[in-house]
Amino acid sequence: MKKAIITLSGDIGSGKSATGKLLAALTGFELLSTGSIQRSIATSLGITTLELNQRSAKDRAVDDQIDQRTIELGNTRDRFIMDSRLAWHFIPEAFKVFLSVSPHIAAARVFNAGRAEEKHSSLEAALENNLSRQKLEQERFGSLYGVELRNHNNYDLVVDTSNITPEEVAQRIFDAYRASRR
Repeated sequence: MKKAIITLSGDIGSGKSATGKLLAALTGFELLSTGSIQRSIATSLGITTLELNQRSAKDRAVDDQIDQRTIELGNTRDRFIMDSRLAWHFIPEAFKVFLSVSPHIAAARVFNAGRAEEKHSSLEAALENNLSRQKLEQERFGSLYGVELRNHNNYDLVVDTSNITPEEVAQRIFDAYRASRR
């Protein structure tokens, strides 16, 4: 039996944060996020998340910090949702979800999100940044861990969020999670 843990992975701009909040309300689980950890590290260093990803390609310290915390949580806790690109890999006994999204819809979401650390001058700049981040992550995760983030075989459930609301996404995950526990 899998632990009462749900991991949310997915494309940049797929709605992991919004879905995680709604899913936490449906399940009563605590919501944790490695993205917020990563963004706070980038902010504390005075760099963007893209620059932090570039730095991580040369220096594993940031990845190691996030990875160890994720593994520790999976080993010692239960009843939480982890919004994380790689938690599915580090917590194999979790219910693993991948959220996919069209690149153009993702760019619009990121552009309109208003996050201080992800300011873009245009929608096109947001798209280029997302694609650059995605490429760097794919290369880094493949090199460091031998995993392919977008291989849907890694997950118990894949949801395309392009044309549905976060509420619909959360409900689909909740229903699939409950069905998996029977």
